Amino acid sequence: MANETIASTTSPEQRIEQASEAIRQMAEHSVFEPLPQQDRWLRHLSEATQAAPLQSLAIAFLLGVFLARR
Repeated sequence: MANETIASTTSPEQRIEQASEAIRQMAEHSVFEPLPQQDRWLRHLSEATQAAPLQSLAIAFLLGVFLARR
C-alpha cells in the first residue's frame, strides 16, 4: 500500500476517494491502535532504518565505537 502511487491523471475526487479507502483499510487492520512503549520505539527505529539506511549504519558504527571505548 505504501509503495502504491496515485496517478496524476486521476481527478481530485478520485484521489480523495482513494485516500479515504486507504484510511478505512488501515483502520480495519488496527494500524491506529497505540503500541506498547517498547514496540513503538522498535517500530520508529525500523522505520528510520528503512528511510535512511546509510545514516543508520553511520550511527550504529559511532555507537559501536563509543561503547567499545567504555
